[in-house]
Amino acid sequence: MTEDLQQKELRLRREIAKIRTSNASNDRRVTPNRDFSVGGLPPDTSHKANPASVPDVVLMPAKKRRKTENKW
Repeated sequence: MTEDLQQKELRLRREIAKIRTSNASNDRRVTPNRDFSVGGLPPDTSHKANPASVPDVVLMPAKKRRKTENKW
């Protein structure tokens, strides 16, 4: 009886392994996220102006960090 259970368990483990490998191969497939065909890019990808930008402001240059001396 234990022989039958061991053989059944081994058979089930092999079936599970086959299913896992087939699922893994399906998950590894890369699908394209955009269609760059003759029609071009979708119309919703056009550049939109940022309403928060203020063109009249002149920004000061970024403050530079001081270089430290070689400590050793």
